[in-house]
Amino acid sequence: MSMSKISLALIASGIASSAFASPIIMEGDFVRTAVSDNGTLGAGGSTSPGILHDATGTATWSNDDYLTPGTPMEGFYISSTETGIDGNNNSNGYGSSGSGITASSMTDTSGTSGYDQSVNWTGFLDTFYTVETDTYYNDSFERISMTTTITALQDLTDVEFLRVLDPDPDVYTFSSYHTENGRGDASNGHANEDWVHAEGTSTGLTIGLYSDSDVAHNTGVSSGWSTDPSFYLSGADNGNGDYTIGIAFSLGDLMADESKSFTYHYIMGDSLDNVDIPVDNPVDVPEPVSIALLGLGLVGMGAGRRRLKK
Repeated sequence: MSMSKISLALIASGIASSAFASPIIMEGDFVRTAVSDNGTLGAGGSTSPGILHDATGTATWSNDDYLTPGTPMEGFYISSTETGIDGNNNSNGYGSSGSGITASSMTDTSGTSGYDQSVNWTGFLDTFYTVETDTYYNDSFERISMTTTITALQDLTDVEFLRVLDPDPDVYTFSSYHTENGRGDASNGHANEDWVHAEGTSTGLTIGLYSDSDVAHNTGVSSGWSTDPSFYLSGADNGNGDYTIGIAFSLGDLMADESKSFTYHYIMGDSLDNVDIPVDNPVDVPEPVSIALLGLGLVGMGAGRRRLKK
């Protein structure tokens, strides 16, 4: 049975729920995080782990958490002409727009996907669309990879997707929410639309969002913590501060039962000059992501690490 038919059956039966499971913890040598029951990163709210990062690669978890404490902000948002903006947020389950996307399943696929750590999450918005995200990485990776597939359940126009984060690398050590933010890296060949990052002013710890997907996309920095994909697709950059960074994808029009998939990454490093950009970025695939991950995982297991060095 296809994902869209499964979700429609769940809608009809009333089985689906937005709170059906505990967060699934993912822990490698560099990164410890979780996928919450609403499909966002982090255990939920200010509960640890948010996005823990050990730049030494020894799985020694201190307080270098990019997401908690304070008011955590990590989420995804989907917009279309027919639905407006809906999405889920780590802080409260939903965002400022719409009523949120209902979860239908969450599965720990570690070991069966070809990656050391992997979780599959699926959800839906009424009878408009389903969304499936596979979150995955190997223990030796200093990044978190995600592949999202959106499937229209009816004809939709101007479909857009956003992944967004408020990064706080300096909170525990220096009690500062301020970050130095930027788009692109011309010296290393990364375009503004592919790479957006936030660097701790005092620690230098860096996290960013990266994609070289064939699906049209762009990045942005928002002082108002925007949850509108169009803001980031415009390439807006509000500069440095306690701001959000995001990457958005423009999927265009989707006919009923049509799907689009795209891959993106949370990239981390002990400094902006030393982040874990993937050498072999998984190729966007039209088939369901959970099936494709096995093959992609075999590639990812052997993929090297390309550090940005200036």
